[in-house]
Amino acid sequence: MDAAQLKKFDEDLKRTFEEFKKRNDQAIVEMETRAGEATGETKEALEKTNTELTSIREALKDLETRLNRPGISSDDPDADSEEKKLETRAFAKYLRLGIENDVADLWTPEEKRALTSASDGTGGFLVPIDYEGGIIMNAYNLAELRPICQVGTTGRDTVQMGALSKPTTAWGHAAIAITEQQLTAGLRTITIYKLQSLTLIAVDTLEDAEANLEQELNEGFGRALSEAEDDAFAAGAGDNEPRGIVSNALVQALYKPSGVGDKLSDASHNGVDALTDVLYTPKKTYRRNGSWAFNSLTESEIRKLKDGEGRYIWQPDTQAGKPPNLLGRPIVNPEGMPDIEAGTYPIVFGDFMAGYKIRDRKGMTVQRLVERYAEYDQVGFKVVKRVGGDCVLPEAFAPMKISAS
Repeated sequence: MDAAQLKKFDEDLKRTFEEFKKRNDQAIVEMETRAGEATGETKEALEKTNTELTSIREALKDLETRLNRPGISSDDPDADSEEKKLETRAFAKYLRLGIENDVADLWTPEEKRALTSASDGTGGFLVPIDYEGGIIMNAYNLAELRPICQVGTTGRDTVQMGALSKPTTAWGHAAIAITEQQLTAGLRTITIYKLQSLTLIAVDTLEDAEANLEQELNEGFGRALSEAEDDAFAAGAGDNEPRGIVSNALVQALYKPSGVGDKLSDASHNGVDALTDVLYTPKKTYRRNGSWAFNSLTESEIRKLKDGEGRYIWQPDTQAGKPPNLLGRPIVNPEGMPDIEAGTYPIVFGDFMAGYKIRDRKGMTVQRLVERYAEYDQVGFKVVKRVGGDCVLPEAFAPMKISAS
C-alpha cells in the first residue's frame, strides 16, 4: 500500500507543478501588461498552488522515510545478554513507574541494581542502547542534513579530527615547500554540546498498559532532536551549539551574490545566473556529489525561476521516490536556514559528506520529572543528548548571499 501511495504522491507532485507553471506563466504575462503587477486573483491562485506543492513534498518525504527506514541494529556485542535484557526491562519500568515508587512488589533487587548502575548522578538514567538507537534512528530518518553528512561517535567532550593538508606538487627538479598554512592544516577540533528536550505525558497514559510509551518517546524525541540538529548544522552560531555551514566565515568568503540587494531576482536578474554561479563554485570533485540546501520558503521562491529559454529550473524527479532537483542536483530542506533577506545566506550548495562532520557522544540520558507537573496529572521526561558538528572542508561548499555584489 505504501508503494502505491508513493506513486500517487509522486504523480500529484508532478500534476500540481504543471498547474503551478501555468499559474506562474499567467502571472508573468499579467505583470508585463500591468506595470509589473499581477491581478490579486492570479497571485492568490499561484500562492495556493505553491503551498499545495510544499504540502505534497512534505507528505512525500514522510512516506519515503517510512519506506526506507531500516531496522535498528545495535553495535553492542552484549546486547542480547541477560544483563542487557535486565537493564532494558528496568528502564522500561522506570519510564512508566519511576524509581520513586519503591514498592517491594514493583521492583526486584536485580532491577533496582541494574537501573542504579545506569545513573548519571544527576537524577537521570542512561538510555539502553536499543532505546538510544531508536531515538537516534528516528532523528536520522527525520533530519535533512544528518543523512548526507559524515556521522561518527565519540566518548569525549572534544574531538580532534585528523586532516591531510593539500599536497604540494612540482615537476622535475623544482623545490617543494610546505607553507605555514599547510603546517597547521592537520587538526580540526569539534566541540561536543549538550542538547536537551522535554516532553509531558499524562499519568493516565503511563498507567495504560496498551499504550506504546517507548514508541511515543522515540518518535517525539527523534523529531525534536532532528529539528534542533538541522538548525544548528545549517546555521548554528557556535555559542552552546555546533557551528553551522552558512555561519562558517571561510564558507561565507566563497559566496556568490544574488545580484539584488534584498531578493533572489528582479526584472534585471532572473536568479538563475546566480544559482548557476553557486553550482559551479565548488570543484567538480565536490560538485558531482553535491546537494542544495535551503528552507521550504526559499524553495517556494526558487520554483518560480526560469532559465533563458523559458524552462523552469526546479523540477520533480522523473523517478518515483526521488527528491526534486535544482539544476540537476538534489534538494534538502533544513528549515533553520535563513529566509531570503538582505545580507543573509539562504542557499548553499556542496558536498555535505566531504565537508561537514557530525559526532555523537554515547550516553544519552532520560530524567523523569514527577513533582514539577503533578498538579497537572502529567509526568515530564527530559532527554539529554551530546552531539557536535563542524565544517571541516569549507571549499566543498558555496553559498549565495542576498546582495547586489
